[in-house]
Amino acid sequence: MGLTDPASIPLSALEHVAYCRRQAALIHVEATWADNADTARGDLVHRAVDLPGARRRRGMVSVRSLPVASTRYGLHGVCDLVEIVDGTAVPVEYKVGRYRPGGPADLQVGGQALCLVEAGFTVPAGYIYSAAERRRHEVTIDPALTDAVLQAAERMRRLLAADRLPPAHNDRRCRRCSIREDCLPEVTGGERRPTDLFAPRPLGTWHD
Repeated sequence: MGLTDPASIPLSALEHVAYCRRQAALIHVEATWADNADTARGDLVHRAVDLPGARRRRGMVSVRSLPVASTRYGLHGVCDLVEIVDGTAVPVEYKVGRYRPGGPADLQVGGQALCLVEAGFTVPAGYIYSAAERRRHEVTIDPALTDAVLQAAERMRRLLAADRLPPAHNDRRCRRCSIREDCLPEVTGGERRPTDLFAPRPLGTWHD
């Protein structure tokens, strides 16, 4: 599959667009961002790997905050940690919450793997480190994950090219989203959009 010159997509956008298209558009199209308790915890978790550097121990080179890119697939970003032994590289992505197998975070690791393979490494697997669980979870790099990564990248490109933001889901995903006040899911939630934007609306109504 040879993409000649696609718009380069940030690796973080793969997770965002898989989780919520409106969140992805607000962050990567509108440059909207806000901090909350979860993002603050995430910053603390990343402090250990945000400072670029490398360390060699027992034949393994551990590289922190490694910039990577794929011209073939149009991806770019920074790996939190890459552990390299000979010609094999293993990306490790740090997350503050609990790990969900097959969830959006796997796509970010899969995108990192594609970039590292293009750089000449063999990448059989990656890991997501969950700070909440204090452990790593293995993510197998296989054709199914690669296809999911490329599909997510294409969805993100369509969002970048669109002339309007997608509607909000207005479900449980919105409850702890740091940009909820900018998104206004109760107002922009598709068919649930009220006819009078100034009419009082009940709080805490979610269609899960």
